[in-house]
Amino acid sequence: MAKRQTAAWTSGAGLSARRSNLFLRLLRFARNDVSRNSEKHFTHLAKLLEIEEAEEIAQFKEFFLNKTPEERELTGFALLRLAVHEIHYSGAGHMLLSFKYQIKKPIPLYSPDAGDLVTVAPTGSALADNFFATVYEKTNEIITVALDRHPPDWFNEDELYDLSIAGNRGSYRKMREALKAVATQPHGRLAFLRDISLGIKKPESYDTVKPEDIAFLNSSLNQWQKEAVVMALSSRDIAIVHGPPGTGKTTVLVEIIRQSIAKGEFILATAPSNTACDHMLECLVKEGVHALRLGHPARIMENLRDHTLDFKLAHHRLARTVDELEAEMERLEKQRGRRRDRGALSRIEREEITDRLRDTKQEIRMLENQIFAEVIEKAPVIIATHTGASDSILRRKKVNLLVMDEASQATEPSSWIPLLHAEKVIFAGDHFQLPPTVISKKAEDRGLNRTLFERIHGLVGDSWKKLLRVQYRMNEKIMNFSSREFYEGALIADESVKHHTLADLPHVKHAPETEESFIFLDTAGRGFEEALEPGSESRFNREEAAVIVRHLNRLLELGLKPQEVALISPYSAQVRLLSSMIEFSDLEIDSVDGFQGREKEAVLLSLVRSNVEGEMGFLTDTRRMNVAMTRARRKLFVVGDSATLACIPFYRDFIQYAESIGAYRSVWEAT
Repeated sequence: MAKRQTAAWTSGAGLSARRSNLFLRLLRFARNDVSRNSEKHFTHLAKLLEIEEAEEIAQFKEFFLNKTPEERELTGFALLRLAVHEIHYSGAGHMLLSFKYQIKKPIPLYSPDAGDLVTVAPTGSALADNFFATVYEKTNEIITVALDRHPPDWFNEDELYDLSIAGNRGSYRKMREALKAVATQPHGRLAFLRDISLGIKKPESYDTVKPEDIAFLNSSLNQWQKEAVVMALSSRDIAIVHGPPGTGKTTVLVEIIRQSIAKGEFILATAPSNTACDHMLECLVKEGVHALRLGHPARIMENLRDHTLDFKLAHHRLARTVDELEAEMERLEKQRGRRRDRGALSRIEREEITDRLRDTKQEIRMLENQIFAEVIEKAPVIIATHTGASDSILRRKKVNLLVMDEASQATEPSSWIPLLHAEKVIFAGDHFQLPPTVISKKAEDRGLNRTLFERIHGLVGDSWKKLLRVQYRMNEKIMNFSSREFYEGALIADESVKHHTLADLPHVKHAPETEESFIFLDTAGRGFEEALEPGSESRFNREEAAVIVRHLNRLLELGLKPQEVALISPYSAQVRLLSSMIEFSDLEIDSVDGFQGREKEAVLLSLVRSNVEGEMGFLTDTRRMNVAMTRARRKLFVVGDSATLACIPFYRDFIQYAESIGAYRSVWEAT
């Protein structure tokens, strides 16, 4: 028996069986190994998410329980003692409440902004006496909030009210659910995309497509933009469009989306912020694409609100019929109640009214489903934020293509929310610009600020990623330092912008200030010390602000329009200080973070930090400087203290670059 078993083991049949058993064991081991890698990665992300949420809750408690209302208002988290200005309705049917200060004064720049979730409470009331609303719009003197339902009975328009930014934990729940779904998916497209992201599997492509094989809908695309479109259309699974500042990343995405629509595909386009979603929507609408925007209309630019789902539903041809049926239901309910109270309702009459109510409710439900289906089916493209992509609408749709814009600004947990629906994904972004905002330093240090875009960019080969090289924004002298430091010198200034200056604008006079495209003004040795703003952790530099304002006034004297220039700084305290010194309402003053994705003809940048210790704070994240430097089209004017800045090699190189092109100036020369 033993001999027969040995013979079988060494025979062909036995060898085949052993190989089969060995293969099954190896396969099972490989699967377990993949499972362990997946579980380890997503468990780690879930723990980081817990740390981040705990920190957000702690900060929320700090601001709302341990600070006075006045301190909350000073730091931009509240507006106090507001009077009701107007009660009206939006085009999508949301009730709107407009408030303004009882004593005439402007709404602060740093305060609840459009899209923020806020609580509305009577001034001086207990925290429990409030209701939620969403900031709809904000002007210089009036802030308007949108309600999803009527306010509580205690709301009195003659009272004064406080608006406070509210915590929103719903996004954490959505991210946790997404991480769980991805980690536990055994097979299918989601599992394949997950395994690509972990380096376990490699992406695939269709047969090679050449640019000449495609009928480009946008004839103005450059060589690298066309190659990016070809790459995206050729990929079966994944592609990365790496778009440095001003290189037309959104132009490429619009072409990819239009080409995909022409093939009959349904596209979901997402971005981490409402601003980025609006930009994408605006570009698609401009090209005649019928796109539908998910999300509260209050979080969407006013000129785009008629493309929102709420607006489309409210203005559908059958919406009036639904309103009439709902009014009929309300009339029947009241009739039944009045007659019941009088004891004048017979059993037959009660059954008759009940039947009519049931039939009307059923008719309303059928009409609403019909309206919903028609609105959704007409749109080949749906646009939403990453967290907004959890909407149940998308569970009913097969997403042939997911386009994720500004993917380098989204945390990995939030990025998996739209990926749950995708057959194929195009990531677009630039990991050399600002990373996602992470509140917890602990979570940041452990990797929560490392994006899915950045990880996959480092994993896939060149066949699945393309760097856009021609930029259409900056004068070459503004561009070159960023190109050398971050993009290996690969960027090329298009001829249309290569040498343009403020002096080329027809309404601007010729002068050294308008003919120079880039200046670094060094304040070293003048005692322009930074200071800590009372009541906050932010810093300001009063002398630097004065220099910025003087240069601004000079540019305005030479004909530059206020709306053509921006004053920016890494520090919100400096932004507040500059805002208090400027009277032009159409001149933009913002933080570097707030100005990402924007551009102006001239940008005046105050770096603030000036101290003997060489402390740089978050200026040590040089990606912030990359964003700051690349917002200007024709003129970049940077003010900083070289003695402090040169403590970091990046800024030392920046100062040397300014010297090498004759752009270095000392404040000693300017005064």
